[in-house]
Amino acid sequence: MDRGDLLNWIRCDGPGIVDRFLPLGARADLEGVIRDGRHEVDADAYLVFVSIRALLREDGMASCDSDREAGQIMALLNA
Repeated sequence: MDRGDLLNWIRCDGPGIVDRFLPLGARADLEGVIRDGRHEVDADAYLVFVSIRALLREDGMASCDSDREAGQIMALLNA
């Protein structure tokens, strides 16, 4: 899947992507960061980011590449 297709999919069904690809423990990690209080976090954006990253890794992308690509996709979604 190319970046454009993925962006369209996220725009059409972001909650569905989160439901389908959100890694186990991601919500607990998010709650820990929020409880810690040292960082401001957009909870929805975080859940979308980790779901995109998990989708990319499932498709075989390396960890560091999936982190970078997920970040670029998030930037494009917010542009």
